[in-house]
Amino acid sequence: MAKDWNIKTLYYYLVCLVTLFLVIGGFIATINSAVSIMLPDKPNVPIVEVYYPYYRGEIDTVDFAPPPLSELETIRAEREEMYYYSSWMKRRLLNAIAFMVIPAPFYLLHWKKVKPLQGRVD
Repeated sequence: MAKDWNIKTLYYYLVCLVTLFLVIGGFIATINSAVSIMLPDKPNVPIVEVYYPYYRGEIDTVDFAPPPLSELETIRAEREEMYYYSSWMKRRLLNAIAFMVIPAPFYLLHWKKVKPLQGRVD
């Protein structure tokens, strides 16, 4: 016996498919982010942020006189350690968890609606 497809059934299946993909993608991103936090790579802070304080908003006038290279490397290392990479990875992990958790109730709700429609013939 062939299944009688209608717009409502198709809608529920499509929503389930999309939300299932979102949950799986969020799960993969969560694992990737957690591994990146546990085993971090060396982050790359753009040299323009280190080299020119004007671009960071610390001074109002542009001064193109470069500081010594050792001072630049010290500033760059401090920026990488202090907040840039760490906070970015934590935000990425929270986004991945949200990407996994938020669509899950929509999937469950729509999948429960599909089950009664499977046995019904209009």
